[in-house]
Amino acid sequence: MGFFPLFLSSLFLPLVSIVLLWIRTRRPWAGWIATLILAAGVTGFSVLAAPWGYFGVPLRFIVALLFLTALVTSIVRKPEDDDRQESPVRHLMKALVGLFFGGVAVGVLASYRVPEGAIDLQFPLKDGTFLVTHGGSESAANAHAFEKGERYGVDLVQLNAFGSRASGLYPRELTRYRIWGAPVLSPCDGTVARITDGLPDNAPGARDLQHKNGNEVVLRCGDADVFLAHLQRGSVSVQPNARVIAGAVVGRAGNSGDAPEPHLHIHAERNGVAVPARLGGRWLVRNAIVRRFGVR
Repeated sequence: MGFFPLFLSSLFLPLVSIVLLWIRTRRPWAGWIATLILAAGVTGFSVLAAPWGYFGVPLRFIVALLFLTALVTSIVRKPEDDDRQESPVRHLMKALVGLFFGGVAVGVLASYRVPEGAIDLQFPLKDGTFLVTHGGSESAANAHAFEKGERYGVDLVQLNAFGSRASGLYPRELTRYRIWGAPVLSPCDGTVARITDGLPDNAPGARDLQHKNGNEVVLRCGDADVFLAHLQRGSVSVQPNARVIAGAVVGRAGNSGDAPEPHLHIHAERNGVAVPARLGGRWLVRNAIVRRFGVR
């Protein structure tokens, strides 16, 4: 995703709608309600659905706080007599835009529903703060939702001290991504069903469509296969049919296969059908944060 769409959805549109609500009085009621729907919908989309690993997670909470401040300010401001005739069409357009963005935000909230039959796996990374870029049970929060085997897949990046996943908005150097080279851990006691190694790590934005998962480790955990994908070339440290214990290092995070930038992808399947999985006891949805320090 380019800079302009990111900036537009994450910051510009919510800030404009918040300002409109901030300066608005409660009368005329129709105009105020339309502006409230617009600001609530766009801000909800921004806070819940926007990819905050780009601009820094702290900004997410600032946007939410600004909306609440604007709402309170608008409510308590004394209504002024105003004879202006406001266009009903303008009110309708505001409301429709707000409802559209708000619908996506509601979809993200619906993604917190844990599907039946979810299995429990350990979190596959340690020693850092991690952000979920895709995850949950609905497409509004998870780009994998339309894929039979990966429907409940989770994509993870690591955050730096500024709450961003990289040094820069979209750097070309792989080493500037915080997760690059992070040890990937087995999320279960199991057997190595398959490995792939030796595929190159792509420059950010240059995807390998021929090898979707890139370098990967597939573990048989009970009756489910757990996939750890997009690993760094040459980092896979286990062999097929080997027994592994939960927490053992099996590779390192990279950018191989069909990956837009360095991250770790994990999902579980049973006979080619997606199996929902909690990681570290949590059902992870987009923009969830996981802190892992001092983990053995």
